[in-house]
Amino acid sequence: MTSAGQDLVLGVAAGAAEVCLMQPTLYLKNASQQGLPFTMDPRYLYRGLGASVLDMAVLTGLQFPLTKIMSSIVTGGASRKLTGSEMVASGFLGGLVSGVVCTPMELVMIQQQRFGQSLLTTPVTIVQRYGLGGLMRGLAPSCLREGIFVAGYLGLGPALSRHFEDTGHTRNQAKIYSAVIAGVVSATLSHPIDTVKTCMQGDIEQKRYGSVMQTTQTVAGDGVKAFFRGWNWRAGRNICSVFIINEVKDVLAPLLFGHQEDED
Repeated sequence: MTSAGQDLVLGVAAGAAEVCLMQPTLYLKNASQQGLPFTMDPRYLYRGLGASVLDMAVLTGLQFPLTKIMSSIVTGGASRKLTGSEMVASGFLGGLVSGVVCTPMELVMIQQQRFGQSLLTTPVTIVQRYGLGGLMRGLAPSCLREGIFVAGYLGLGPALSRHFEDTGHTRNQAKIYSAVIAGVVSATLSHPIDTVKTCMQGDIEQKRYGSVMQTTQTVAGDGVKAFFRGWNWRAGRNICSVFIINEVKDVLAPLLFGHQEDED
């Protein structure tokens, strides 16, 4: 079983790798949700990359050990393999807690994507204009979104992969099938929440989007479909994320720490 420190290292590496590969889909998802112009210009697609790498590396670095801690709580400290539902519950709880860290980093990244300021200048500008509380705009939907996302890639994905292998599929087939299912499910369940969060963080001035409830009502005014703007980009990213993050973890763990079996 990997230690908390090893989980941290694996999480940071997996998160950084995922963002470097998938950053364009994040920009296009955010642009769709906010009604911004569509572009394939790399100067825009990779705008905010530094903040994104920092965000995902720190988040996954925290989510791996947090999920391990939550799994211990879920099982009452028993040293055994988790059931599928316990894996999903542990991932959700670990992600929920990590949303506190996720909120300011994603807000900075979204503001960078919109206005093009540097990674250092953006948070300073936000604090100067809106105070430290401005960095935590969108906290509640961020926590809930992260809970569902982590339940997908550290819970449902590995649980499905194990199920497919146990039912006679090859390891590669199991990884692909589980990534597709977990990615689509987690994206679909969390996307309305992510849309509310993105609109709130993109409109930090609150010209159109106010509180969580006000933002939800404003988005709903454009119809139910408005909550799923950018879903295709996010679903595609989630599928790849589930595969990339778990693959990086599986490959790096034995290389860095020896062949240790994770009992989860």
